[in-house]
Amino acid sequence: MFCVSAGHERIANTKEFRTPKYVDAEQPILLPAPYKAMNRIICSFLLSFLFLAEGCQHKKPVTDVQIPVVMKKYTIEPTVIRVKSGQRVELDVTTADVQHGLDIPALGIKQPVQPGRTTTIYFTAPAPGEYEVACGIICGPHHDDMRGKLVVE
Repeated sequence: MFCVSAGHERIANTKEFRTPKYVDAEQPILLPAPYKAMNRIICSFLLSFLFLAEGCQHKKPVTDVQIPVVMKKYTIEPTVIRVKSGQRVELDVTTADVQHGLDIPALGIKQPVQPGRTTTIYFTAPAPGEYEVACGIICGPHHDDMRGKLVVE
C-alpha cells in the first residue's frame, strides 16, 4: 500500500490519479513510502560524510620541542640532535639537494624526504641513550657517510 500526496484523488477502481484545480494549504503533504526511505538514506549518507570529513582533518600533535633538520650531500644538520626522555618531539626535515631518507632504526622511523617539501616526523623520546640517525635512500657515492646521532638525556 502506498500514500498519496495531498491534493491527489484516486479514480475509483483504477490506478490513475487526478489533480484537482486547487490544493488545500492546511492539509499536510505526505510522501510515498519509497521517498521517505530515500530521504532517510540520503540524510544518513550526508551525516556520515560530515563526520568522516571532520575526523579526517589532520590535527597537528602537541609537541614539547620542534627541531629543524636539513639533509644534503653528505651531511645531516645538526649532526647531534639532543632531546630529553619523554619529550614529544617534532622533526621538520628538509633536503637541500636530492631525495634522502631520515632513518632512526631503533625507533622504527624510516621516512623519505623529498626536495622542496618538509617532512614532519613526530615521536616521543625514548629512554636515555644514543640512537643512530642515517640517510635511508642511496643518494650518491658518500651515502654511507651520512650519519648523525639522536642523544636522549
